[in-house]
Amino acid sequence: MKIALIDTTKIFGNRSINKDLNGGYGTKDNFGNSLYGRLFQNLRGQAVFLPHLTSIYIYTILEKKGYSVKYFYKNKPNDYFDIFIIVGSIVDYKKENEIAGELKTRFKTSRVGFIGPFPAKMPNLFSNSDFIIDGEAEAFFLYQFYSIEELDGTVKVNRWIDMDDLPSPNYSAFPINQYKYRPILNRGPVLTIQSSRGCPYSCGYYCTYPTSQGKKVRHRSVKSLVEDIAFMQNKFSMRSLLFRDPIFGIDKEYPFLLSEEIIKKNISIDWGIETRADLLTKNNLLLMKKAGLKSVNIGIETNNADIAKLNKRKLSEAAHQAEIINYCRKLGIKVIGFFIFGLEGDTTNSIEKTIKFSLEQNIFMARFSVSTPYPGTAYYESLKQNNSLLEKEFEEYNQFNMTISQDNLTEEEIDKSIVSAYKRFYMRPKKVMSLFIDQVLSVIA
Repeated sequence: MKIALIDTTKIFGNRSINKDLNGGYGTKDNFGNSLYGRLFQNLRGQAVFLPHLTSIYIYTILEKKGYSVKYFYKNKPNDYFDIFIIVGSIVDYKKENEIAGELKTRFKTSRVGFIGPFPAKMPNLFSNSDFIIDGEAEAFFLYQFYSIEELDGTVKVNRWIDMDDLPSPNYSAFPINQYKYRPILNRGPVLTIQSSRGCPYSCGYYCTYPTSQGKKVRHRSVKSLVEDIAFMQNKFSMRSLLFRDPIFGIDKEYPFLLSEEIIKKNISIDWGIETRADLLTKNNLLLMKKAGLKSVNIGIETNNADIAKLNKRKLSEAAHQAEIINYCRKLGIKVIGFFIFGLEGDTTNSIEKTIKFSLEQNIFMARFSVSTPYPGTAYYESLKQNNSLLEKEFEEYNQFNMTISQDNLTEEEIDKSIVSAYKRFYMRPKKVMSLFIDQVLSVIA
């Protein structure tokens, strides 16, 4: 049986889309049409291109089962395949559905379908599909898939995957040397992996990860994970590794055990994580640094306690967060802070305070985005029931457009705030110089 895996991200040009982010719903950078907006979007598009990890796991699983699998990311398939599996997202669903229609017209006996949480939540938008996988696609293809006849309509996945059942990711069919995450992890090839899935935090009210991965945290054993890392380094010459866990280190012993095993196996690798400041300590940071940790993404989002509470967001304690950020800088670990504008209760005044707060933090980089309600979250359902959603195409749900009707903010104010935040953060002479020096040092290294 011949199977094609398709990601439309680069098929329609060099677009700044990443379907691996945002719990699999995807993101698409859109900084507006101003001079600075176009500059930031161009730089971002050139600096970041990450693998779609689910596709890599599915490729590996199917290949191990003996199927002939091919991955498409720059060109549409021209040959016959028994099954076409398309990565579905909220930010590119029209192009994805368009390709599905083309494939069904050309290859009438093939099965054409989608994976991803957004197609599962909004199947009516994927009208050209023969099937949609509703649940973790890796779990379906590992545990449930035995024949092509099963791929019909909405295919329910009956369990979450056991992380230790996942094979070591095989990147051999993927554009390894094109993946990059600059200027955060500068040494390529940059590949990705997961040590855990699931997130139990209350911010699942608006966050997509509990929707797509569940609230129960599932870990891959340290032994298996380190074997994965060694395999990826030996087989694909990987030099940097980005952990795609929604919250790295919820099990507080895991960072210690993983770091100790990496050091014990004498593995030299740069790696980055995404987590909360309150899960980081000087002790685990020091050991992770010795094991190769280079970057930490932290979801700060807002420093306004009232707004955080209104949005069911648990803030890290401010003094501890500042201490952790400063300690990371001392160790040479890059901290990237994530901030959200347009949360419930936000005003132009509170957003201005958030921008100033970001400038006061000792962080390497910042990402500013717009609060976006996603189908499947309680936040989206609440806004929908209250008629508070703006009438917009779902492709505009990209974390840069305002999609919520608010009394306190207009779309124009949000757009201006986003551009202002990026301009004020990145166009500071000291910040320009520090990023330039970082790139020079990365070339020397």
